Amino acid sequence: MHVALIQHRAALITIFVAFVTIAIAIVISRDAVSASYASYLAAGCTLAHPIDLGVCANTANQYADIPSFTPLVTALRLFPLVIGAFIGAPLVAREMESGTYRFAWTQGVGRTRLVLVTLAMLTLIVTPVAVVLGFMLGGWYIHPYAMINIAVGSHWQSELFTTTWWMTPVWTLFALTFGTLVGAVVKRTVAAIATTMVIVGGVLFAVGLYLTRIFDVGTVASSRILLNGMNSGPLSIVASHGQGPAGGWLARAWYTGPGGYVLGVKAAKRVSLHVNSLLESTGATNAPNAAKRWLALHHYTYWVSYQPADHFWILQAVSGLALLAVASLFVLGTARIIQHRRS
Repeated sequence: MHVALIQHRAALITIFVAFVTIAIAIVISRDAVSASYASYLAAGCTLAHPIDLGVCANTANQYADIPSFTPLVTALRLFPLVIGAFIGAPLVAREMESGTYRFAWTQGVGRTRLVLVTLAMLTLIVTPVAVVLGFMLGGWYIHPYAMINIAVGSHWQSELFTTTWWMTPVWTLFALTFGTLVGAVVKRTVAAIATTMVIVGGVLFAVGLYLTRIFDVGTVASSRILLNGMNSGPLSIVASHGQGPAGGWLARAWYTGPGGYVLGVKAAKRVSLHVNSLLESTGATNAPNAAKRWLALHHYTYWVSYQPADHFWILQAVSGLALLAVASLFVLGTARIIQHRRS
């Protein structure tokens, strides 16, 4: 362990610099929104009868701006990429490219043990760093957004789902072990860094793009939810007060006909247009009842599938454990390559 710490001083400095940079950016950005959030609380905007509606409206509009924290989320999503490309990829590749593995891997500790100890040392350092960054962003900085505008600050948003205190270290370990495997296969430092950046970057991009499809797994269907617009098809929106179970994720909606069969796109659109006309022409108090009566009279049923709020950490746990299992395979693959490498 002591030898690994000395040998990889540059890697440790890289981790420290990345951590300090992102942490300072989060602190500065949080300080910039603290005053408006304090005014929001002072005006009693979280109560049923707020003191100053003007403050509530202005602050709510300000916190509806998602791009205000997008750079921080992007930086935290790139943290695993930096660790994988500049820490993991050179770990074995540099030894093979320079030829120093002929000496390092012939010592008493053994080549596999040396690499595994180094990976363990880096894991013990980078994991708490990633956990702290995840807590700072998701548990501290995003809190005002989640309180004022749940649609913006909800962890169901794909960018925030992958940057929690749990998923940030998991993605970091995934990238670290994958970069090490790539370095063992490619055996060239620059090529290993480039390959890791391209592949890990592509995986992170694809996950952010298609994560909502994972949210369709294990959803709960209900015919008691009437959404604004009563549209059918994919929803992919955060549930909020008056728009589904608060704190959940609305996945999909559809209509069923008299026989219980799912209506096609055109038929569902016709039903939706008629229901929406009822909602618009009827008073706000009686609109839901009018829509329900019309649907019941014509034997139509409006269904919504959603993820309850308590499913969030279940999905987090399953996704994280799957990534950790894949990372373990990367470690086994690296060890196997090293064992069969001739000195």
